[in-house]
Amino acid sequence: MAGSALYLYCVVPVSGTAPTCSAPALDGGAVQAVRRGDLAVLTHPCPAEPYQGGEEQVRRWIAAHNAVVEEAWAATGTVLPMSFDVIVASSGGRGAEANLIRWLARHEAALGERLRALAGRTEVGVQVLWDTTGAAEAGVPLIGETGPAPRGRAFFARQQARRQAREEFARRADRARERYLADLAALADDVRVNDPRPAQGKQVVINISLLVTKAAIARVGDYLEKVADDAGTQVRFTGPWPPYSFAGSFGNVDEGHGGVALTAPAGAAPHPVYGHVNDGGSHANS
Repeated sequence: MAGSALYLYCVVPVSGTAPTCSAPALDGGAVQAVRRGDLAVLTHPCPAEPYQGGEEQVRRWIAAHNAVVEEAWAATGTVLPMSFDVIVASSGGRGAEANLIRWLARHEAALGERLRALAGRTEVGVQVLWDTTGAAEAGVPLIGETGPAPRGRAFFARQQARRQAREEFARRADRARERYLADLAALADDVRVNDPRPAQGKQVVINISLLVTKAAIARVGDYLEKVADDAGTQVRFTGPWPPYSFAGSFGNVDEGHGGVALTAPAGAAPHPVYGHVNDGGSHANS
């Protein structure tokens, strides 16, 4: 049935009337608010099945998802964004809306506390990459070598030089990673370390999401400008985003197993990506 489930965008605080949203839902319809007390979840009715499609279609859905979250964030100043494709279905003789309201009631205090903690905060993403071109090709002379080395010995020397160069490069990257993380953590309220993403000809030294005040964004940018001045170093600085990586996770909507994940999965970009919930009355692509 077309409206047997609810697609979730975000949790927002409510003062006075229920929030409204002018951005269209993923299907082009209207976004609706399901309210319980001082909290509301922005939703739209949908089939009880994941959103699946080609890459371009999924990108359009993700953009639409983020547009709703961004509007709510701008209007309220604080938001708990859901990952893309979190859907609540009917279960246990209750409809999707009833399940969602019960979930809001059970986690009202925790959700409210997290919303207050995120007020005035934003997420930014930081990647620092080093150029690896030629790093493994560096050579070292053979100790005591006074003339041309035999072919076998020369080949061994080149292999050893490459291995030593890679090992030294890895040690330098580890030291830099610790320094970058410490310096950036000092500018942020919270940090999420993400899995590195492959980059052709580059070593991803650090890939993190930072929770910062809006005033701190400029300080992070100033620090990264200095980092980018180092030869062979590239910096990617993205955001500001709603705090997808810092929203938290709060029990399951239909009292089954697992929980409803408000955050993006570990290593995800700091904008809507394929979300996840464990099971029960919600599901998502992974």
